[in-house]
Amino acid sequence: MTTQEQQNQALMRRWLEEVWNQKRPEVIDELLAPDVLAHGMGPNGTVLQGPQAFRAAYDALTEAFPDVYITVDQLVASGEMVACHLTCEATHRGGSLGVPPSGKRVTFPVMNMARMRDGKILEGWNVLDLLAVLRQVEAVPNESLAALP
Repeated sequence: MTTQEQQNQALMRRWLEEVWNQKRPEVIDELLAPDVLAHGMGPNGTVLQGPQAFRAAYDALTEAFPDVYITVDQLVASGEMVACHLTCEATHRGGSLGVPPSGKRVTFPVMNMARMRDGKILEGWNVLDLLAVLRQVEAVPNESLAALP
């Protein structure tokens, strides 16, 4: 592994720990490039551009799940890219995602890939299992999905 790949892994771990686990939103502006693209974070799958747009999505997620905690299951780097398999745990306490707060604990997987350069995140692709979240907060009845494997 190159020094650059090690630095990119450290950057991703810092992002996850400080922004998400420690709830330090001021780090968003420090670690995201000014023209960052965040795929999978906008409404209806739209791409967000810039730290301010990402911050709005972050605020909505942390309002809905103020105690969200991310565990890194796998993290690998190759060149400018870092890929992560993560597990998120949280309590559904806010309605900012369009679902009334349920008070239920949720656990859901996230897959993330990010492109980094010069100590900044330039682009990120995020896949969250929102169906698992909706099922756990009982916004989607489990019976309606019984036919699915």
